[in-house]
Amino acid sequence: MSAAAPGASADGADGLDPSIAGVLADKVLHAWLRNRYQLLFPFALDLRRLGPEAATLAIDAMLVAAQADGTFDARERERIEAALRLVAPDEPARALLDAGLAAPKPLAVVLRQVGDVQRAALAYAASLMAIDPGKRVNRRYLDYLAARLQLSDELVESLERRYRATA
Repeated sequence: MSAAAPGASADGADGLDPSIAGVLADKVLHAWLRNRYQLLFPFALDLRRLGPEAATLAIDAMLVAAQADGTFDARERERIEAALRLVAPDEPARALLDAGLAAPKPLAVVLRQVGDVQRAALAYAASLMAIDPGKRVNRRYLDYLAARLQLSDELVESLERRYRATA
């Protein structure tokens, strides 16, 4: 029995199993979509490039995440300040943080500021930077936040890879 030449026939007579072709097509599509998610969202969170509303959302999301376990202590404040130094090493970000600490917003109010998937990704990334995702209560909060923001598993994984190093 001789092997058919590549591309000899489109009806399966060329020796290519359609189920294998379907699996390969699924894998290629999945890899392409994963890459597309990484390209759609910024690799670096920079509050200076965001508008004032988005920067406020990021800081509010950090504060809500830090308070999700029921407390807000000096260690969590240091963590947020360290994250802010990474994403906005200037005074306006510090002023936003002080304003947010003076009048913290509840989660429901912060979630109403999220209007699209990019802002949802921003809120999740900021939350991830503000808390220790290794603590069980924080991990549960992040899972809850991803579900409330309706973020895809692929996007959450991408954000976790990018921002876990700073967390």
